[in-house]
Amino acid sequence: MPEKTCRHCYPVVNNPAHFPEKMGKFLFPVKQFFEPAEQLIKNKFPRLFSCLHKIILYYFFRIFFAANIFKEVDILDSDKTLLNRTLVVAREAAKRGISAKAIKFFGKRGTNFFSMKINGRKMIFSSLPTEDIAEISKIDFDDKYKLKQILNSNNLPRAEGECFRNAKKALAYGKKFGFPLVVKPRIGSLSKHITCDIRSEHDLKKAIQVAQIINPEFIVEKFIEGEAHRVTLINHEIAGCCLREPPNVVGDGIHTIAELIKIKNEHPWRGEAHQKNFTLHKISADENARAFLAKQNLSLETVLPQGVKARFHEKIILKCGADIHDKTDEIHPDNVALFENISRLCDTPLVGLDFICQDISWSHRQQECAVLEANSLPYIDMHHYPVTGQPRNVASLIMDYVLGKHI
Repeated sequence: MPEKTCRHCYPVVNNPAHFPEKMGKFLFPVKQFFEPAEQLIKNKFPRLFSCLHKIILYYFFRIFFAANIFKEVDILDSDKTLLNRTLVVAREAAKRGISAKAIKFFGKRGTNFFSMKINGRKMIFSSLPTEDIAEISKIDFDDKYKLKQILNSNNLPRAEGECFRNAKKALAYGKKFGFPLVVKPRIGSLSKHITCDIRSEHDLKKAIQVAQIINPEFIVEKFIEGEAHRVTLINHEIAGCCLREPPNVVGDGIHTIAELIKIKNEHPWRGEAHQKNFTLHKISADENARAFLAKQNLSLETVLPQGVKARFHEKIILKCGADIHDKTDEIHPDNVALFENISRLCDTPLVGLDFICQDISWSHRQQECAVLEANSLPYIDMHHYPVTGQPRNVASLIMDYVLGKHI
């Protein structure tokens, strides 16, 4: 692990000082003050709010383009600064004769904004082109607690829990609710500062402190065991479902764990952890991996018996070297209906749902399960590069939607 990397963000490289997050915490009271007024204007005068939003954003981009601060550059597969979720869409657009451009500071440093010209009209979007930057999401379902409220009010599978700012109240709630628990920041991604399977008051206190490093508000909820799935929906229809598995190797009775890692890492689909233009990444035999192996009474020199699996991390972040297994054709019809219903409740053309269950082929009514999170900009590329199962061209479905929208 890099010397100046926060261990609670690992494997995401993030300085332990957390300057951006601390700025967010500093501005949090200001946001809390203005948010009700903003919501009131949005609800009372939606057209006016949308119009002002569009004018401000587009003038911002026009000024930055005119000043040559922003420049549009061709999207290249070799660009290690671009995420693969955008690259798979750019490739699909190119097949259809549509050119996508990356918007970069002075043509060099990425902004996470892109442009695409469709039927003579240029659209600017963030990461994925299902919505123009000028369009306002009706529901902020990236907010984990707002999603939980949607699920609660519709009696849909969720992890029971509450949102807190006060550590003492959260601790009292957790003790009364009972262990095991999960604590996570209300806003965030990539499993940063999340603590799972908390089984004592001491660990709960520590988990609350960890979450509040990056966000003053956090959620305490029930820990649900099972397999983690990502379900992506486009226009309220399932585009792909995959099971995400923590980084691992499977023994053959011949090679050591270190040798099995080397063999697995040689697959051409696996890039280094810092390479954004890869979906799958190499497993790192670093200090964290060795410590996790030790908990299983294993080491890098261990020769695993045939079929025995060793894992290197509890997180299922792709940067860790996690695996992806396509499960699209295995989803139970009840679960298909559940996911499509949630997509409609989120009122969005694109959503990635994190669903945990024992078996995706069983109805959600017959097992303990939960929709944990929803993502407005999901990593659709994971459906393109499964370790096992059929690849799903989600980028093609996105382009179908975008072209249909702009006819």
